[in-house]
Amino acid sequence: MKKSIILFPVVVLFLLLTSLTNKKHDEGMFPLSDLKNLDLQKLGLKISPQELYNPNGTSLIDAIVRVGGCTGSFVSADGLIVTNHHCAFGFAAAASTTANNYAKHGFLANKPAEEIPAKGLVCKITVGYADVSSRVLQGTTQITDPIMRLRKIGENIRYITRQENEANPDVQSEISEMFTGRTYVLFRYKLLKDVRLVYVPARSIGEYGGELDNWVWPRHSGDFAFLRAYVGKNGEAAEYSPENVPYKPARFLKVNPKGVNENDFVFILGYPGRTFRHQPAAFYKYHEQYMLKYISDIFDWQIHKMEELGAGNDSLQLRYASKIKSLANTTKNYKGKLQGFRRAGIVKQKEAEEAELTRFIMATEENRNKYGNLISRVNEIYADVIKFAPKNLWFSQIYQVSPTIGIASTIAILQDQYNQLKTKEEKAAFVEQNKQKLQAAYARFCNSADPEFEMAAWRKMIDDATVFNADNKIKWIDQLKLQSKNNIEGYYLLLTKKSKLTRYKETEELLKTNPAKVLERKDVLIDLVKELNKEALAEEELRGKRDSELNLLMAKYVDARSEWRKTQFIPDANGTLRFTYGFVKGYSPNDAEYHQPFTTLRGVIEKEDGKEYELLQAIKDLYAARDFGPFMHPQLNDLPVNILYNLDTTGGNSGSPVMNDKGELIAINFDRAYTATINDYAWNESYSRSVAVDIRYVLWVLQKVAKANYLMEEMGVKG
Repeated sequence: MKKSIILFPVVVLFLLLTSLTNKKHDEGMFPLSDLKNLDLQKLGLKISPQELYNPNGTSLIDAIVRVGGCTGSFVSADGLIVTNHHCAFGFAAAASTTANNYAKHGFLANKPAEEIPAKGLVCKITVGYADVSSRVLQGTTQITDPIMRLRKIGENIRYITRQENEANPDVQSEISEMFTGRTYVLFRYKLLKDVRLVYVPARSIGEYGGELDNWVWPRHSGDFAFLRAYVGKNGEAAEYSPENVPYKPARFLKVNPKGVNENDFVFILGYPGRTFRHQPAAFYKYHEQYMLKYISDIFDWQIHKMEELGAGNDSLQLRYASKIKSLANTTKNYKGKLQGFRRAGIVKQKEAEEAELTRFIMATEENRNKYGNLISRVNEIYADVIKFAPKNLWFSQIYQVSPTIGIASTIAILQDQYNQLKTKEEKAAFVEQNKQKLQAAYARFCNSADPEFEMAAWRKMIDDATVFNADNKIKWIDQLKLQSKNNIEGYYLLLTKKSKLTRYKETEELLKTNPAKVLERKDVLIDLVKELNKEALAEEELRGKRDSELNLLMAKYVDARSEWRKTQFIPDANGTLRFTYGFVKGYSPNDAEYHQPFTTLRGVIEKEDGKEYELLQAIKDLYAARDFGPFMHPQLNDLPVNILYNLDTTGGNSGSPVMNDKGELIAINFDRAYTATINDYAWNESYSRSVAVDIRYVLWVLQKVAKANYLMEEMGVKG
């Protein structure tokens, strides 16, 4: 499919806010349009830049696919995708039973007919983009009310998106904010709705070392998996059907089984999630002192409680596995960020930078007129954010920690909207419009319902809130009139026993046959949660006012910093396709400590203890026999497992292909070193290192452990 790329007049997309030279920068998640400003061949790229990205034909970006919240790449003409094990794990777990525990033992389809759906997974391929900043901001210049301005931006985005989707029904159009309040880009994506599991390694391979090794180096994880995308017989996106056929990508990557060596040039094309590198100093203060600590603590509590409840219970352990993995990944990441904040002194650096920026603003009358109270007003808003942080963070988690509170809230909101309608026709239309949403929400609740865990969570959240200061008092808790801590759990049991929401089969049947009844019936839990919702909504409205004003102020903030620095900036990552480059390289994360850029199978064997580091007997036998096939690294005299490099990556880059100077696949990105978790806020070559599974280990596992030679043949690799 030819990409409908629209270039800006005068300045290409993002170049308004990027200034590049031919040397490694302090950051480098480059938009595609900036590639022409990099002398990549001088740096070490041996293919034509057009081979990397060609807006008028096929190129390597056509082989890159967004896999849910991760990245993947096509590695065959028949829609075969390689990504991370942790990106496919949830789908394998969802398909697991106690008899077929794919989450633990892995899954292999020996032929396409045996592939099973990764239910709910939608993949996206970028097929075009266009600057729509002027259209998004149209009509906002004269609006002085920040809330009305932000509302107008939202209306414009919805209108433009609707127009684009109607004009191009075979693609999905999305508008991404590149710089807050000022730069907006429309991206067009081809959707792939039928994606199936092909090979997900055993958990002892895919996450070897589990949470002990997560976010650390040295690492010895086979964090890879294979999926396959399918489409309808007409080549268009289609939901799962046995009649669907493998998707034929415009381009797929060539796998290089020889891998790379230390100091080799490498690059990544992927979909990094979110970074926060252009924010005011107070933003970083809030994240370091409040948000990161609160979330990591509440996630830790949930993990420990689920581990406690699941001890000795295989069924519960299987049920908790994916949730624990997700929570543990985040909380360890946040702890790494907190360490990074302390070690790098980011808040102090930003405060010093902001003091210089203030002096620059106040130095001339022109600057004072444009930006005079900018910094002070931003700081006033963040002072409020920090003042009310405890209760706002509490509200952000209560609906997630307690799925019962969450589903009661969803129904309460819909019930209030339903009751405001006056005619039978309006109510019938409302029910029809929201039926699927309600059914899906209740199905998720049924899948996650866990009375014993929720009773503990209920007590945890209420105990936490009772110690908040007067500014952060949760009035809803006072309304519960709980007389003692023991009464908290008793009250929860009474509520859930009386609530019709916990009559699972009855409610599921009503949602299928007469969903209006669910919106009309009285329920003690829904009535209680309505009061919680009122208080949460009031806080949300206050946050909305702050966010609206910040949206306007941050547009000026970027302008002021740009004028002060006499340079422009690369936009923060936001889930859109980016390019980053660097070199295979070790580093020194701590005093008197140096880390080599490769780990080997020897390290896998040395870690094995049968517990946290569980290892398949087949791998031990193969190592004992020194049976590495053609995949041994000659300098290391061993099988390489993971590699380290100084590229600029973040969440969302999981599964991104690591390519060599010829654009060949040599590794699959899956993590960062612990010191690099701070990348979301600041990147630095001295401590920012990313981690990938070496393609030689992937191929060795396929050939020697999984006996999946057909996949190697499909990728054009000879054993």
